[in-house]
Amino acid sequence: MSYKIGGNRLLYKFGERLVERYKPTAITNPSCRLLNPFTLIVNFTVDNTEKYQIVLQGDYKERYKEVEDGAIDLPEKEMYAIIHDSQKIWFKKE
Repeated sequence: MSYKIGGNRLLYKFGERLVERYKPTAITNPSCRLLNPFTLIVNFTVDNTEKYQIVLQGDYKERYKEVEDGAIDLPEKEMYAIIHDSQKIWFKKE
């Protein structure tokens, strides 16, 4: 499943070419894990090529007690909501 963020697709003709502006960003392969009781890491792919990460600080003690090796099971819908709401703190992985 993928999710698209932003962009109002606008097509216009420039001479003989059809130009697309403001293409939406496709988000795929979201995954998350708890690094410790206070840090949630969300990994995802943008436009099928670039890998990004979000690091969220918070109080995840209860969920951290329930998981093994930090592998938290969040529904995809919730992960996509986190990604959408945290666009300003995306970190590109290299």
